[in-house]
Amino acid sequence: MGMWSVRVETDTGADDSAGFGQELRAALAKWHPAVGDAHLAGRRVPGRVSLQLNVEAASARRAVETAVREVTAALRDLSRPVHIARIEVVAEDEFEAEMRSMPVELMGVREIAEAAGVTRQRADQLTHREDFPQPLASLAAGKIWSGAAVRRWLATWERKSGRPRASSS
Repeated sequence: MGMWSVRVETDTGADDSAGFGQELRAALAKWHPAVGDAHLAGRRVPGRVSLQLNVEAASARRAVETAVREVTAALRDLSRPVHIARIEVVAEDEFEAEMRSMPVELMGVREIAEAAGVTRQRADQLTHREDFPQPLASLAAGKIWSGAAVRRWLATWERKSGRPRASSS
């Protein structure tokens, strides 16, 4: 038996709230899941959820079968459609080695504010722009973004000084 890290992406059919992620985490608690938005080419895929589960199994195939069975059951219990879009499996030790070797800079609103030279309130406003990078995850403490993606965006951001004019009605 070995430990496997299995990522399952499933289309839920609609954008879901953070509450749904918490419900999924609770339903899959024995698998120590990570739940977040799915991304493709650096952009969030609307209506798709990514789940990472730790599964003990004799083979990668058995780990995938277990993960799909458990995710399917959890989605059905939560009255959600089951449309598996992507599955990835890797031995847990390889997954951990990969994660350790990836120098990742993560940013929350405070770090974005510091990098942009603006207040936290203004940084939060920037994160809601349509052209701002999508967050990697939404945690209880707030959303987090890839530092590299934020810095690329900041390099192209056309900063305007002063406050925008109030519109007259």
